[in-house]
Amino acid sequence: MKKVVFQIFALVILMPVFSASGQIIVPKRDKASIPQAPQPEYSFCISLLPTANGGAATYGIHMLTVDKTVKTTFFTFDSFIRQFSGNEASRANPDRIDNLKKHELNVQTIKEIWKLRYAQYPFGKSPEKGWGGQTGMPSEAQMQILAKYGVERIGDVIYGENLIRLLTDMEDPTWVQIYKNAQK
Repeated sequence: MKKVVFQIFALVILMPVFSASGQIIVPKRDKASIPQAPQPEYSFCISLLPTANGGAATYGIHMLTVDKTVKTTFFTFDSFIRQFSGNEASRANPDRIDNLKKHELNVQTIKEIWKLRYAQYPFGKSPEKGWGGQTGMPSEAQMQILAKYGVERIGDVIYGENLIRLLTDMEDPTWVQIYKNAQK
């Protein structure tokens, strides 16, 4: 019995010593070496659908999640331009790059993207002409041109590199003439 009591006593006394020496020390790893969970991809987008507050096109951010779910957040033209040009915080532009300068784009081109859909500005009494071939819709031939930028249906958003390519092409007079000639 004394032997068992002594063993229990020894175990109780020596337990903290064994547990302290039994610790495994794991060195801290550099944050860069820790694998990051996949993050959603954000990019700027424009839709040729009108806005609820009377704009002829809709501007926003397109989000593609890891599981390929798409979410689009729309906001005003002014906010779009501030974010696109790096003057306002944006998930689509976290480094605040001035995309207008980077891609040599004109703000007016972005504002006039409605011209791709409409033959005449659709709201108010503006005499400004668009390039659309049908009443409120691009012609079939124009939709084929827009398909190269990811627009299969008029409600599709144009985003990412497709948006940059489209805006760049819209500033090319030859491209504009080809688009206008496809009205029929």
